[in-house]
Amino acid sequence: MKIKNKVMDNLSKEELINALENSRLETFKYVNRLLEVQEKWAFINILLKKLNSIKQKQELCKTICEGFLKLTNSKVCSCCLFNPDNRNLEFRKIASEEEFDQRELTNFIDKINVECCRFLEKSIHPDEISEYFQSVSGNQFIIVPIFYSETFLGYLMLIKEDNNFYDENIHFVNIFPEHIALILENISLYQESEKQNKRKIEFLAGISHEFKTPLNSIIGFTELLREKDESPDNQKYINNILKSARHLLTLIEDILDVSKSQYNKLELNYSTFTPKDEIVQVVLALEEMFKEKNIDLNYTLTDIKISADIKRFRQLIFNLMSNAVKFNKQNGKIDIFTYIKDNKFFFEITDTGDGISKRNYDKIFDFFSQVNRSQLKRQLGSGVGLALCKMITDAHKGEINFKSQIKKGSTFWFSLPLARS
Repeated sequence: MKIKNKVMDNLSKEELINALENSRLETFKYVNRLLEVQEKWAFINILLKKLNSIKQKQELCKTICEGFLKLTNSKVCSCCLFNPDNRNLEFRKIASEEEFDQRELTNFIDKINVECCRFLEKSIHPDEISEYFQSVSGNQFIIVPIFYSETFLGYLMLIKEDNNFYDENIHFVNIFPEHIALILENISLYQESEKQNKRKIEFLAGISHEFKTPLNSIIGFTELLREKDESPDNQKYINNILKSARHLLTLIEDILDVSKSQYNKLELNYSTFTPKDEIVQVVLALEEMFKEKNIDLNYTLTDIKISADIKRFRQLIFNLMSNAVKFNKQNGKIDIFTYIKDNKFFFEITDTGDGISKRNYDKIFDFFSQVNRSQLKRQLGSGVGLALCKMITDAHKGEINFKSQIKKGSTFWFSLPLARS
């Protein structure tokens, strides 16, 4: 402390002021650098979250380039993704500031890409590839490879006319390649799953379409047989055949509708009608089902006109009402209620069935989800109906949902806009 005081005593007033000013400037620079680093880490977290939600490689390239321009304050960023099977370039995105000549920039990046591809033809070892990209990098130039399980997937390239650019940013850039590789693997798995689902649905649609023609023949000839054969016993068997065949035809048509709507927007033919009349017609059509289980049906229907697809509306009502019967108990009860709220038509149906477990809530509207497997032997539930209901309400810009209690029953409801959206 004495030595320090002697040094301070030997300094002139002007030198002391200069020393204090230099110390203040250094502290100011240090605090600024610290704040910049904190801002970069905050931005990195936001960018990583954004990247995690992406399911297309092209969008991934675009988001990476835009994000890295901000993160590193670079002038140019390029993301190149390769096909892991043949190492051919699949996707490329270049982002830059407006001052750059785009043609010249593209030619420059193409030249780098050609050189990288030549090297990749000779080398497959990740360490050699990493060393190559490191040797290509410079003070104003960063290029880093992307690997997944030693498989080369692509590279990132950043450019800025600043000799400190590499040293100031390489540790931030190196955070991303491994994470990007995991996202690319997830995208590949997601796309493969989508392809498999599409093939399954196309197969189902093809089979269902082939079933319709012979099934229509069965229904037609059975109806003729019912008219000609008046034996009470035979009439009973014929009616059972008709009932089962018509149920199967309804299921096939639902599968075809769901199959089409998976990859094409559900087509709607709007008309103005009274929901009350259509609901009563469905009640009459399901009268035999109500009688078989001795269901006590009560309904309160508002008398109003809406604009919607009448055929799809009937499907909605039929599926929800038939489910309420099928999954209800013997001598159960069903209450139907319709009302208007916020310029929307609401339909509610409550049953006294088994209810739905909370663990099945998330998949209740999934295609072919049959949440109550224990009832499969005694019910005709396919799991298609509710998926179709969701698609119909979504197409109308409406909503569908439910609430349920185990052993006490369920309430399903949907809403549709009164007028066409």
